[in-house]
Amino acid sequence: MIPPLVRRFARSQAGLARALWWNVRGRVDVGPGDVALPYNGPDRVLLWTLVVLSVLEIGVVHLLVSWPPLRWTLLALGAYGLLALVAFDGTLRQRPHLLRDGELLLRFGHFRTVRVGLDTLTSVRKQVTGEHRRTVEVDGDGLAVSFMGETHAELRFSPPAEAEIDGTTTAVTTVSFAAHDAPAAVSLLRARMPSPGHDVPAGTSG
Repeated sequence: MIPPLVRRFARSQAGLARALWWNVRGRVDVGPGDVALPYNGPDRVLLWTLVVLSVLEIGVVHLLVSWPPLRWTLLALGAYGLLALVAFDGTLRQRPHLLRDGELLLRFGHFRTVRVGLDTLTSVRKQVTGEHRRTVEVDGDGLAVSFMGETHAELRFSPPAEAEIDGTTTAVTTVSFAAHDAPAAVSLLRARMPSPGHDVPAGTSG
């Protein structure tokens, strides 16, 4: 039996390999009826700075290390790290958050996925919080899906909405998430809010 940690690592590496292939093909995981809500952007300067430094490091190490077994081992490790950085950037761009009919799909590349129904959405506001320690956090009836420790928009639900987190369902009254363009995300979500009394039967008061 394969240990869970090994399975997660294998899935992670397979996802990074797929991201590299999708980079070549220019493919993104956004359907025809989906509205993409990107969450990355400012991080790309840092990421590509690391890519350039990695290339320089690989060249310098390859020139300075004279023992062939060590030199080629370090070259392989450096090349792997470089490809992993490019793939990581790719998976974040290829898998943005998605606004769908009645559903908000929150993602962190191919690593984490959260589905939240919008049927009971009551309010949407811009709210910047930068103290998150994990990408996906559940605190009581609150859920946060952050990027680089930050969330930028907050949703409130009444009654609580069902959130599916990597296959596990939980009830939440607030959902915070990262958005590269928070005002646009807030505007789009407000337009999807249910109308007051939309499910009240005809002939009754709202």
